[in-house]
Amino acid sequence: MVELTLATLLTTVAADFCKMRNEGTPVLESVLLAYSNANDQYGGENVRGVIRGSFSLEAQAIGFVVKECPDKL
Repeated sequence: MVELTLATLLTTVAADFCKMRNEGTPVLESVLLAYSNANDQYGGENVRGVIRGSFSLEAQAIGFVVKECPDKL
């Protein structure tokens, strides 16, 4: 398996989040489902490892979502 990076993780989560928000899913539910999908796709240990090793995760995550769907936060 290719090493999971923060950019790959956030791109995946942002795309899933925006898709769900466009379908009318509430914000928190969209976040949790997108995170759950990433765990399924990349493996929980990999996802947790990237999150633990990340600097300014919140700001970066918001940036990815704003880029993908600026009107959905």
